[in-house]
Amino acid sequence: MARKRRKAQRLVVVLLSDTHAGHKLGLISPGVQLYEQDEQGGLYRYTPPLTKTQQYLWNVYISDTAQAATFADGDSVLILHCGDATHGKAYPDQLVSTRMANQILIAVANTQALFDNIPNANMARFVQGTGSHEFGEGSSPILIVDKLKSEYPERDIEMPAHGLIGVDGCTIDYAHHGPGPGSRNWLRGNIARLYLRSLMMDDLDAGEMPPDVVVRGHFHAFVPPVTERISRGGTIYTSTLILLPSYCGLGDFARKVTRSPSRLSNGMVLLEVTDGKLTNIVPLVTTVDLRTKETF
Repeated sequence: MARKRRKAQRLVVVLLSDTHAGHKLGLISPGVQLYEQDEQGGLYRYTPPLTKTQQYLWNVYISDTAQAATFADGDSVLILHCGDATHGKAYPDQLVSTRMANQILIAVANTQALFDNIPNANMARFVQGTGSHEFGEGSSPILIVDKLKSEYPERDIEMPAHGLIGVDGCTIDYAHHGPGPGSRNWLRGNIARLYLRSLMMDDLDAGEMPPDVVVRGHFHAFVPPVTERISRGGTIYTSTLILLPSYCGLGDFARKVTRSPSRLSNGMVLLEVTDGKLTNIVPLVTTVDLRTKETF
């Protein structure tokens, strides 16, 4: 009698970063309720109107989560949010609210949409990002995870500063800060490649296996996945680095530090891990031209 083939173990990993809740160009759920003070000093709840950029980002976000659910096709989903879930108060221009609690509420509502739209997203990790955007010492992810745990006690939700997670033998190293996208078009990915190679060599020098996947955020710029191979003792080790785009528009400060890019990409990246092997990388990235076009 022929033996019945075992069904492959499949997990989908949703990678996203830099949602910057609390900024007028950051991600915000249309129905989120925030707190404000009335004329008698009492608190009341209100729903802020969305800016055009926020409407655009939310539409992209909902489309991406729907595609992620379709791709998962009923299999388990792990969400890795790689930092800066809030915008903080260090850069106060264009804030929806200066109240810390409101930024946390927005970030929680953003995550609720992930859980609602991707039914099998039963695991989530929120890595620490930039202190100036997270009210210092990982305060935002601590509070976000604490609230999500109380609302979704059946889900596995945690908050590492820097994570290394094993998925049936496939390892994913994820953190917020990492290499930039490169300073020139023809150099794009070079810094990422050198960063990845150095990371792999550090692990090998320490007698450890390099991770199969390395994920970083922070720069709000998507770079196509970079793969490096290193030979040691007759064995070839392979790792892939993914630099994540944001779900945030381009404000004054960001335009300055990025030297006025003409285009901005937003979205997430999906990983498919089957029987402990990375079998697919699916970028869900939407790019918009930021230039005001005129013809005379």
